[in-house]
Amino acid sequence: MSRQWREVKTFPDRDIVRFFNPRDFKTKFPSTRIIIDGTECPVMKPKSPIAQQSTFSTYKNRNTIKLLVGAIPGGLINYVSPAYGGSTSDRQICERSNLSSICDKGDSKMADKGFNVQDLFAPYDVSINIPTFFEQKKQNDWQNSFERPCYFKQKGSY
Repeated sequence: MSRQWREVKTFPDRDIVRFFNPRDFKTKFPSTRIIIDGTECPVMKPKSPIAQQSTFSTYKNRNTIKLLVGAIPGGLINYVSPAYGGSTSDRQICERSNLSSICDKGDSKMADKGFNVQDLFAPYDVSINIPTFFEQKKQNDWQNSFERPCYFKQKGSY
């Protein structure tokens, strides 16, 4: 996917991104050009021990590939990095990506608290915006905020 998308201009101009931003982004995060996050996809366990070692993710406890995905605040996915082994850190993927050269001076990227890459983008005058709502909540707090419906029927109600 990364190779295919290189042929198409998927990174819209700053004015187009701002035009399609949701209202909250226009007021609270006006300079946000891209929202980035790392994702892992499971893969079959490779036969080669070296490939097993490079694709094993301790976070997922299985063999995975890892990539960086970016989207504009309006929802369009506009960046997909090449895939790396699951043992690769988000920082290493950011270092190897061309994200620093894509953004313009004064832009900001939004990421969750796991992305400690501010120093990579500072020389390009691109900031990393980590909203406080990412910092205060645990990843699974949303599960406790909803009442879980019961899908099991009581005995005798079939």
